[in-house]
Amino acid sequence: MRRKTSLTLDEGSIPLARSRAEAEGLDVGRWLDRAIRHEAARVDVDVIAEWESSLPPGDRAVLAALDAADRHDFDAA
Repeated sequence: MRRKTSLTLDEGSIPLARSRAEAEGLDVGRWLDRAIRHEAARVDVDVIAEWESSLPPGDRAVLAALDAADRHDFDAA
């Protein structure tokens, strides 16, 4: 569910958000929403865990496989 709101942003942030959103084919609201979630996840592992738990089982399996591959020390062999 999306909710309309207003934000006060720095003058330089507005054109930056618009250009990045356009480059990625998103509207500014969706781009800002994603940027906020990315920034929150960068410092809060609970945000990441909540996102991972919302994924379908197949996607969670892929993440688990990637995590297992990341933990494998290929130089140790």
